[in-house]
Amino acid sequence: MATSVYKTAIIGRVFFLRWEAPPSQEEIHTVFQQMKGAHEQLRHPLVLVASLSPKSSVPNSEQRRNLSTFHSDARPLFTEIHAIVEGNDLQYNLQRVIISGINLVTRTFDEAFHRVHKHADLVAPYLGKSLGVDGVKLIEEARSRGVV
Repeated sequence: MATSVYKTAIIGRVFFLRWEAPPSQEEIHTVFQQMKGAHEQLRHPLVLVASLSPKSSVPNSEQRRNLSTFHSDARPLFTEIHAIVEGNDLQYNLQRVIISGINLVTRTFDEAFHRVHKHADLVAPYLGKSLGVDGVKLIEEARSRGVV
């Protein structure tokens, strides 16, 4: 049985997304439909926390194009986006460069809106501030569900 490329969960007003590997166009479409459903149900403020597994490979050019389009389409659904890029320093830096490139291409680079973190614990204070929740407990719940 193949391992799923992604996992999602909605906890409070946070849409958690975990990529275990670079997604296909169909997987991106499925996740985007879930995001739209969450947005229709919860509206703003809705925060996205997307994490990349340390075992994930670096996306190829087609996957990067698909992720760039996905990012542009998903951006209006969220008041903040946090990307968690795990892994060793080389992989972290490669993934971070790709995310920064996507932000530049889609013209969505904004430190107040889109942040890149090395691990999930760094996201907790932002969730607490923007949503008025216990960010540490939210991250713990996400960790227990396997989405960070």
